[in-house]
Amino acid sequence: MQVIDNGDELPTPHAGAAKCGMGAEDLAVTLSLGDLLPDANGDVVIVSAGGRASLSIVTEERIRESGMADGHVTADGFDVGGFAFCAFESGTTLYYSPDLNLTIAQAEAY
Repeated sequence: MQVIDNGDELPTPHAGAAKCGMGAEDLAVTLSLGDLLPDANGDVVIVSAGGRASLSIVTEERIRESGMADGHVTADGFDVGGFAFCAFESGTTLYYSPDLNLTIAQAEAY
């Protein structure tokens, strides 16, 4: 399972971020769904440390289900009960802190 924490380990916003109304305490990250490594059950967990973190996931996959998780424990024993989730066509389920501003963007075919 891959747990992503938006703490100090992640990169800071790009130089132009302040022009978009983002302050130093804000964090904006864009990742490809394919770059995330799910656990044995297809789960990926993203934990927010608070603040106004924003995450964009780019994918060609469609979301087949989304909502709030009730009492789910990942293969590695991480309790994601109360986390928001998006389940994708491939079987990958992305669980994330409900205070995280998440955007799923459709990848453009080139």
